[in-house]
Amino acid sequence: MSIRDAVARIDRSESGGIVVVNDGNQLVGTATGERLRRALRDGIAPDAPVSTVVDEDPIVVDAGGTIRTVEGAADAHDGTGWTQETTIAPVIDDDGTVVDVTTIELTDRTSREIEPGSTGGETVLVVGGAGYLGSVLCRQLIGDGFDVRVLDPLLYGDAGIADLTDDDRFTLIRGDARSVDAVLEAIDGADAVVHLGGIVGDPASEIDAEKTLEYNLHSTQLLASLCKYHGINRFVFASTCSVYGRSETDSGRLAEDAPRNPVSLYARLKIQSERVLQDLADDRFSPTILRMATIYGCSPRMRFDLVGNILPAKAHSKGVIPVFGGDQYRPNVHVADAARAYVDCLTAPMEDVADTVFNVGSNQQNYRIDELATIVADCFPDASIEYHDEQTDERSYRVEFEKIHTALGYEPERTIRDHCLELKDAFESDRFGDYTATRYNNYETLEQAPSYERTAAVLGPRESTVLERPQEKLPSGEA
Repeated sequence: MSIRDAVARIDRSESGGIVVVNDGNQLVGTATGERLRRALRDGIAPDAPVSTVVDEDPIVVDAGGTIRTVEGAADAHDGTGWTQETTIAPVIDDDGTVVDVTTIELTDRTSREIEPGSTGGETVLVVGGAGYLGSVLCRQLIGDGFDVRVLDPLLYGDAGIADLTDDDRFTLIRGDARSVDAVLEAIDGADAVVHLGGIVGDPASEIDAEKTLEYNLHSTQLLASLCKYHGINRFVFASTCSVYGRSETDSGRLAEDAPRNPVSLYARLKIQSERVLQDLADDRFSPTILRMATIYGCSPRMRFDLVGNILPAKAHSKGVIPVFGGDQYRPNVHVADAARAYVDCLTAPMEDVADTVFNVGSNQQNYRIDELATIVADCFPDASIEYHDEQTDERSYRVEFEKIHTALGYEPERTIRDHCLELKDAFESDRFGDYTATRYNNYETLEQAPSYERTAAVLGPRESTVLERPQEKLPSGEA
């Protein structure tokens, strides 16, 4: 068995490791998924036999139930204190034949060398983890016992993760997924990757089409290719329900296999990224694509350029809820519920999420914009709805969310009404100050960033070169 196949088998079986025996069923050695991924990062070819990189003196359980090493040394304490680690261990008889395999909890720090990068818990790399959704997801992952590493260029600042930097389970790497060096540093020791990175939102994506192409498509291709090469099989990608774009209002709810009709550069590049991931998918690389409903809710990196957040903000501050058009349908999901979908995918059995697309949201929160405004008005009774005939957003789509509910038992818990009441309290306590501040708006932040060069005049958002399917650029040695 090759190293690459062994990593894939470990991930799919969720065993944590592999036991290698010879033809006589005698122990050759053991290896954890982390040990094998580290071998790949150190330059060992993915097709090399797994037997070349196993631990030849692993922890075993003998016939009498004693935990020891192959060479017979019992666990020895080195006086450095206690920790907890779960590891796979072969059960061997007196002549070294493997008769069973078990997992054991080591509750002491032994004199054995701990593999570099091993923390006893799984490490999740969150690309774009300082953002609106990412900062919420990071906190959920840490709360669930994961070690979290963030790769983020901090285009919108570090407010979303500033208070996490002192947490031993959190690491920030300032950089972005366009850089091979940054990606290699970030995936070193990671067990799974969540890719939220990129220029988010239609207006922000149109500022500089060429740079959006780099951040939103090329970085996805680079990141996924390197993850596949280095044996990181669990990969969750943030796409968007905007890929459905403009649909007939009487066409019913759109499931994952429905035609896509994007009306923006942002959505078109998400479709291209989905295709890149689906082309890379096989039994050794298992991406999960989450098409997110329009997100709303409070976040450590707050945004007021989202319809579910800006309408309550205007209701509170201006006493007016502006509605442009109003007949457009949009699915909605709270940011905390959105983040939980990623956690659910990271913890689900691999076969339930491998090479799969899920819409993320709830059928009950498919609203027309004027329906959304009515809910906001109920929560802010001093505000009135102000209708405008002009329709500034062409998107209109109702989405079906049954697939993720059936597969993972996922069901959003929060509603627009819950959010409006929470945001009302936040405004009354002056939690956010001026909601029109640049930091709360992706488009305005990038517009005013001196380092964010604009090349939209060179490559317009609808140019065919943006939509061409890119050729895969794989790391050296990958066929």
